[in-house]
Amino acid sequence: MNEEKLKTLLDAEIESAIGYVTSETVDQRAMALEYYLRMPYGNEQEGRSQIVTGEVAEVVDGALPQLIRIFTGSDDIVRFEPQAPGDDEVAKQITAYCNWVFYRDNDGFALMHDWFKSALLQKVGVIKAYWNDKIDVTKEVYENLTETELSLLLSDGTYEIVEQEHSSKSVMTVDDQPELDDKGKPITELSFTVKVARKSKVGQVKIEMIAPEEFLISKRGLSIKNSPFIAQRTLVPRSDLVAMGFDSEVVANLASYDDLSFSPERIARYSQGEQPDNSQSTDETMQDVEVYECYVRTDMDGDGIAELVRVLYAAQTVLSAEEVDYVPFHSICPIPIPSKFFGLSLADKAMDLQLQKSTITRQMLDNLYLTNNVRIGAVEGQVNLDDLLSATPGGIVRMKNPQAVVPLAVQPVASQAFPMLEYLDNVQSKRTGISDATQGLDPNVLQNVTATAVAAFTNASSGKLELVARIFAETGVKSLFEGILHLLCKYQDKARLIRMRGEYVEMDPREWSNQYDVQINVGLGTGNRQEQMAMLSMIAAKQEQIIQGYGPANPLVSVAQYRETLSRMIEAAGFKDSAVFFKSITPQQDQQLSNPAPQQPKQDPAMQAMMAQAQAQIEIDKQKAMADIHAKREKAAAEIQLAREKAQAELQLKKAEFEAEVQLKAAKLGAGISSNIEIPG
Repeated sequence: MNEEKLKTLLDAEIESAIGYVTSETVDQRAMALEYYLRMPYGNEQEGRSQIVTGEVAEVVDGALPQLIRIFTGSDDIVRFEPQAPGDDEVAKQITAYCNWVFYRDNDGFALMHDWFKSALLQKVGVIKAYWNDKIDVTKEVYENLTETELSLLLSDGTYEIVEQEHSSKSVMTVDDQPELDDKGKPITELSFTVKVARKSKVGQVKIEMIAPEEFLISKRGLSIKNSPFIAQRTLVPRSDLVAMGFDSEVVANLASYDDLSFSPERIARYSQGEQPDNSQSTDETMQDVEVYECYVRTDMDGDGIAELVRVLYAAQTVLSAEEVDYVPFHSICPIPIPSKFFGLSLADKAMDLQLQKSTITRQMLDNLYLTNNVRIGAVEGQVNLDDLLSATPGGIVRMKNPQAVVPLAVQPVASQAFPMLEYLDNVQSKRTGISDATQGLDPNVLQNVTATAVAAFTNASSGKLELVARIFAETGVKSLFEGILHLLCKYQDKARLIRMRGEYVEMDPREWSNQYDVQINVGLGTGNRQEQMAMLSMIAAKQEQIIQGYGPANPLVSVAQYRETLSRMIEAAGFKDSAVFFKSITPQQDQQLSNPAPQQPKQDPAMQAMMAQAQAQIEIDKQKAMADIHAKREKAAAEIQLAREKAQAELQLKKAEFEAEVQLKAAKLGAGISSNIEIPG
């Protein structure tokens, strides 16, 4: 696809997208914001009551604290569950790091507050999570550097020279005298004074709240994941576009007009004269340009398959286009409507009630004003009208006839108005689930009613809020944390050392897989903190009973599970870091505690003493037997040695006798003497 076709496609998608021009959805969101701010309706009359009641604000601000409490009841908003055996420890690291990124790298609480409030007030809340490669620049000055020192300074590549001056100076000896060369001349060397800029690249997950009027979505899109077109339009200074790497001449030629400043929602949000972009800066580099960050599905390479493409588009100019695999937007809607992206907000449920209550309250106040300042009929010419028009206490009204002044009676309507207002309050409670009872503010509920009944009534009335919390959890919050994990695994290129729960832990997403199930930990259905503490205390007592009775190697509960129960109790009590109170237990430690070395059964002390005495006697008998055996062995060895020596002596004697006989025979043969003597042998 060439650039002209891409521009035509983008123009068509932007023109038809919901949120670009005024539509029923845009008007309803602008009206909801005006009702929340209690702005006049436009039907006010001079001299009559102009009060605007605040039902929309009561509903939104009443639901928000309870939703925030549900999601912030523990350290972790979400928990990642492993898909394969052996991934438990990695899943715990991912859970801890993703929550750390949300709360520490970003202002998680403020983001959650604005995200939820935008959804409760203006149908849909949209948040953006993306990877931000930020370059920090620090400027430093170094004086009197030699060439060698300057080379060493610039060798690592993180320093860039901004300004440089050099001069010559004499080389000094140890005794602070100029060093001379062979010809007796002072030796000089160059001295540098430099101003350098040190650049360090810092990448992290950046999460931002998107204003409702900035978000555009195709009418064919039922959700962010399956929409063929999604865009964010923002006003960006020209200097920021140049800093992003775009050509300065191209940026300078971009038109500075915009439609965003005139959107109904933006006009409703700011009072007259407060809109930040009413007038452009006289500095051309700081003038705003309306930029569209578009995510469109189209066939860029001509293979017949549409790819997801990110396009930066401004003033009919395509600044960049690249194929991507991730859409950074995540949305929540408190009351979804099937087969539709924009559902209903709590403000939509309360706007007509606010108008009705404002009308009734105005009429009631007008009636009260007329009752306190009743109109008077006067006979013309019989009363001094100037005296009659003066409302001075104790004043005198001059009249010629006592019957010349007749008060015009006004029928009080308060007795009829208050039941109507109460009825509208009941309607509001049924529609939105927000009432005094859900916030614990209705004293009538607490009179002559047991604590169990009050708890049951409160739980029943909070059902709608729990449903809203579950919808938020399973849609936008789950999607957001899946996106955080995807960004960490894709872009973080080195390990990061962070302090978590009292310990320094190295997080390296390169070793992880981003295919993990996300379990949202919102604590729904577990009651309030007191009920949670009571239930956890009961669980801990049972676990202690099992461990004490059957030891840590029992089949029901391990020491790590008991530690987890104590951790949940600490969280329910309002403390964030359970590691301050109890050490963490590693899987290896838990395995060792669950499979200890076999122990000998306990025995009676008397039996143990008898066994020890018998063992001692056995040892004595053993030593005695060994001594007897040793003595017998020595005696046998001596007898064997004596017999060996005796046999050796007899052998030597026989040998000597034999040699003597041989010599005697030889002598006789030499002398010619023969005999019948036989020499043995």
